[in-house]
Amino acid sequence: VLDVACGPGIASRAAARRVAEKGSVLAVDLAPGMVELAASRPAPKRSASVEFRVMDAQKLELPDASFDAAICQLGLMLFARPGAALSEMRRVVVPGGPVACLAQGRRSAMLFTALVMDAIVARAPQLRAPKGAPTLYAFGPDGILEEAFARAGLTEMVTRRLSGVFRFPTPEDYWNCMTEGAGRTGAMYRSLAPEVQAKVKADVLRRAAKRKVGRSIEIPYEFAMARGLTPMMR
Repeated sequence: VLDVACGPGIASRAAARRVAEKGSVLAVDLAPGMVELAASRPAPKRSASVEFRVMDAQKLELPDASFDAAICQLGLMLFARPGAALSEMRRVVVPGGPVACLAQGRRSAMLFTALVMDAIVARAPQLRAPKGAPTLYAFGPDGILEEAFARAGLTEMVTRRLSGVFRFPTPEDYWNCMTEGAGRTGAMYRSLAPEVQAKVKADVLRRAAKRKVGRSIEIPYEFAMARGLTPMMR
């Protein structure tokens, strides 16, 4: 299995458990820091071996038809050329093999990240994505992910939306989850001046507190998921 834009290796380790000891997983990411972080985490018991490499998903240095399947969890919307990444995933998967991607859903439904992102760009407008640049929610609208898969030559697509709420004991717990990790949101927050950071944090804590239900803070999420097969004839 190939895991593209593996980040901290969460999906890589999950794939390794599914593949078990008879298989193997290659996880790639363009950021050396992410690869180092993912490789440093302990491997689950009775799982496939996982190799981590620094590699550009838009130009994979891998042979044609060298993997049984390819996955990309929450990375596709970050690529400058997501179509190129999908085409490369199709290229390296055997004919008839699956390519699956999970992306953030519609901004209005994905408050899990939008709550913080909106607060950041409100206080630091210079961080707003330029028109035409990739955004976290690029594949959220209906049909966009399916169209990207079709353009990449993938067939027999299955799509699904996953939605619900993440629950946190306090607004601070939600805040820490969003800003202490290795993801894009935390990196954007840490790039701000200290006085701007303080204002953003206050904004988010205030908004999160309004989402209290019972004893928990409930933050809605939505993900878009697609799976396509590589063509049998190339």
